[in-house]
This record gives sequence, C-alpha cells and structure tokens, in this order.
Amino acid sequence: MKKYWKSLFAGGAVALAGRLYAGMDDKGAAAILFSFALYMVCLFGLDLFTGKIGFITDRVKPVWWYAAVFLGNFAGAAAVAFLCIAADPGLVAAASAMIDAKLAVPWWSLFFRGLLCGILMYAAVVSWKKSGNPLGIFLCIPMFILSGFEHSIADISYLCMGLRFDFLPALLLIALGNAAGSILVHVTRNGILKV
Repeated sequence: MKKYWKSLFAGGAVALAGRLYAGMDDKGAAAILFSFALYMVCLFGLDLFTGKIGFITDRVKPVWWYAAVFLGNFAGAAAVAFLCIAADPGLVAAASAMIDAKLAVPWWSLFFRGLLCGILMYAAVVSWKKSGNPLGIFLCIPMFILSGFEHSIADISYLCMGLRFDFLPALLLIALGNAAGSILVHVTRNGILKV
C-alpha cells in the first residue's frame, strides 16, 4: 500500500507542475519551475514511472510493478488535475489547446519526443542518485520541456485538465517512448548493449 501512495504522490507532484506550466505565459520560467516535480520525487523517494522504468533491466522489481507505478501516477495526476480545474475552470481551455497541438504531430514524432524525454529523465535521475545534487534535475527538465519533448505523466495532467480523453492512445505511445529512451541509455551505460 505504501508503494501505491508513493506513485500517487509522484503523479500529483507532476500535475502541480503541469498546472503551473499550463497557466504561465513565460514558458522559459515555467520550464525551470517544472523541475520542482522531479526534485520532490527524488527528495522524498517517490515512485515516478519515467524515473524508474530505465532500471527495469536490473530485474530488481517485477515487470508488473512498473505498470502499477504508471497507473498510480495516472491516478495521482488525474486527481490533482481535477482539483486544479475545480479551482480554476479557465485551465480547461489552456490545457485543451496544448492537447490540440500535440495531436497535430505525427504519431512517430510523438514516440521519438517521448524517447528523447526518457533519455533526459534518466540522466536527471542518475545525476541525483550519484551526487544528491539537484543540478542535473534543474538542467534536464527545462531542456526536455523547451525542446518540445513529451513526458507521459505530465501529459496525463494536461489530458485531465483539458478533459481530452481522445489523447489516451497518443499518451500510451509517449509512455512507450519514455520507456524506450530511458532503458536504452541504461543498458548502454551499463554495458548490457555493446555500442
């Protein structure tokens, strides 16, 4: 049960950052402040799908555990997103416009944007694990946001804030991209794949 709460709170932290990003005009500042989410996840040892999936090949956790983390993140992000639109109904239009922009992109581009985000998420998490220094977080998160890369858990918050459930198939494709990028860097870094 404790593990489930850790994934719920991680999803909620990302949704709070997503609310900030959706509501701010200065996207550069919003991208930097978005780093708060991963910093909270790392600081409190929460379970975030995009921060954990790269380590799946270590076989420390069963495969189903990662799916459970994703579902917990989804529930936490959705709960906070719905609270945010209850507090500010104007967010629905802003988030829906963000989803429209994402849906205008070809499916393969969404996958590769997810993959590139996964690489940067992995780098941010490893940076924290190795040093306990948040600098890697505060560099990698703005980099993926300002590059237009896609983060599946953040996208859950936009989906829910915008009430755009037509985005679900694209969201799953992005999640696969996040996983592929993170896993690829991990297995390459640890010599599982010889490059």
